Amino acid sequence: MKKLVLLGLFALTLGPVLAYSSSIAIQTSKQSSMQVYVNGKLYNKQPENFVRVKGNPGSYKIEVKVLNPYDKEWYMVRQAVRIEKGFEYYYKIEFSEGQRPKLKAIRTYPVYSHYFLNPALYNRHPTS
Repeated sequence: MKKLVLLGLFALTLGPVLAYSSSIAIQTSKQSSMQVYVNGKLYNKQPENFVRVKGNPGSYKIEVKVLNPYDKEWYMVRQAVRIEKGFEYYYKIEFSEGQRPKLKAIRTYPVYSHYFLNPALYNRHPTS
């Protein structure tokens, strides 16, 4: 009986430890659309202008295929980012006429904001 209680207590404490504890949000202008790859995995099949991805803390390689509204060409913007536990990192694609787009860090939100807790704001993909 003691072993069963101890095992149940261990399972309850291990669950939150393995949960998502950080996220990345990327936005572009309304005239543009983008596809986001995180560590080589495509997170939105349909091009959109806002993507939010939940994840664990660590280093990520972000690649954004974005349509430049000035010259109507697709560009690939690559950047390595470090995500820490307990925060949502907000990035924005900045465009300049005659230059390549850039990924710029804008803000950092704590995890327990209403954005992070609303599951409808995240892209969900079936596991294969």
